[in-house]
Amino acid sequence: MNFIRMTPARPARSHGRFAGIGWLLLSLFLLLPLKADAGGGVPVVFSFTNATLITNTDIYSYATPYPSTIQVPPLPGVLQSVSITLYGLTDPDTSGIEMLLAGPEGTNGITVDLMCDAGSGPASGITLTLTDTGDPFPTSTPLVSGTYLPSGDTNSENSFPFYFSGFSPFAMAGEGTSQLSDFAGTAVNVTNTWSLYEYYDSFGNGPGGISGGWSVQLTMLPTAPSVITQPATGITNTNATLNGTVNPSLSATTVYFQYGLTTNYGSFSATNILASDLVDAQVVALAVTGLAPGTTIHFQAVAQNSVGTNLGGDLTFSTTAPPVTAPGIAASLTNGTNLILTLSGNPGSNYNVLSTTNLSPPITWSLFTNLTLTSAVQVINLGPLTNRMRFFQVQTSVAPPPAPVLAVSLTNGPSLVLTLSGNSGSSYAILRATNLSPPVIWTTFTNLTLTNAVQTINAGPLTNVMGVFCALQQ
Repeated sequence: MNFIRMTPARPARSHGRFAGIGWLLLSLFLLLPLKADAGGGVPVVFSFTNATLITNTDIYSYATPYPSTIQVPPLPGVLQSVSITLYGLTDPDTSGIEMLLAGPEGTNGITVDLMCDAGSGPASGITLTLTDTGDPFPTSTPLVSGTYLPSGDTNSENSFPFYFSGFSPFAMAGEGTSQLSDFAGTAVNVTNTWSLYEYYDSFGNGPGGISGGWSVQLTMLPTAPSVITQPATGITNTNATLNGTVNPSLSATTVYFQYGLTTNYGSFSATNILASDLVDAQVVALAVTGLAPGTTIHFQAVAQNSVGTNLGGDLTFSTTAPPVTAPGIAASLTNGTNLILTLSGNPGSNYNVLSTTNLSPPITWSLFTNLTLTSAVQVINLGPLTNRMRFFQVQTSVAPPPAPVLAVSLTNGPSLVLTLSGNSGSSYAILRATNLSPPVIWTTFTNLTLTNAVQTINAGPLTNVMGVFCALQQ
């Protein structure tokens, strides 16, 4: 079943006449939107066709096949309206045609009595569309091609299926309705089958049938998009690709990701607009850059269309730590007397540069300098050489942990919020003072161990007009 075309008009027939050929052709049309609904969404019409010939061979007989069925795939959105089209209806006396549509729930669902005593006299190769906005069927003149209201007599003993329930393969499904609008408001999100039952109960001059089969048109209203956050891929020490699966649910949908160190996020990816395929679930992948190496990142997919916004679940990934490079050092003289050291290693790492003036055992190394590399290669100009013999070596040292940072803010007027950043797993004491005049008296406000690099503490209402805070690593 394939999308065949897009057109704002009623779907034209996409099949020839297959009289005498036992071939089932199912085809799918997607039409342009009709008009905007109250929520800003635009209805979309889907048409599904079974072009197999339907025949009536005798009076008081069931059509062949009985029923004729159309299988509809899962569709997004909510059903707004249904219409039926019959292609090539031929019958010596249309007043003898009894026709019923059974909805996707089958014998336990909704049924609509489409035709009962419609028209008077023969019809040959006409096309009928049955919809709640059509004209009433004529009762005293022959039927012609056109758009009509369902004509079922649901309150009579002659209603379909009541009159035929004793011997009909359809069996009793409860009294039907004559309004196709009864199908409105249901979701068609699973594969389902629509069934057309036809019975001929009048004397005529010969066989009849529907040479081109029939189609069902389903008008679907858009809904808010469905979205699932998928695992990140392409993770490096600073970059990643964030993934999600989104179904636009019949309305152009904007997709992006929010990400950050916590579920408060705070950063946003670029956006992607899904506007060409509004029916199928699609994978959206957007790259983010400039992430901190060796860090756990939370992220979430966000999808928004004209009907509403939905969020995917929260997922995490960790950027890789930067590769560890053994430090190296080279010494050179420039202009004869100026000593230059070139140190290579990992940016952000801390190194001890040691020196000695004699390599005779036992060698005594002394600390020449200590520095943290700001780039992969760093040059140190030591000035004139003051000793004719000097040797250097470099060792990795443990960089001192970053000092904790404490931010204080007020929310909703009186509520005090502290935000502490530092080393995850380290313990900190948060101290408070009410006066910065010497001598400053600090008291312990709280002690805590960070579970994330950034942690928020809601301290409740501010109880003192002046509050000064600081954080110390323990």
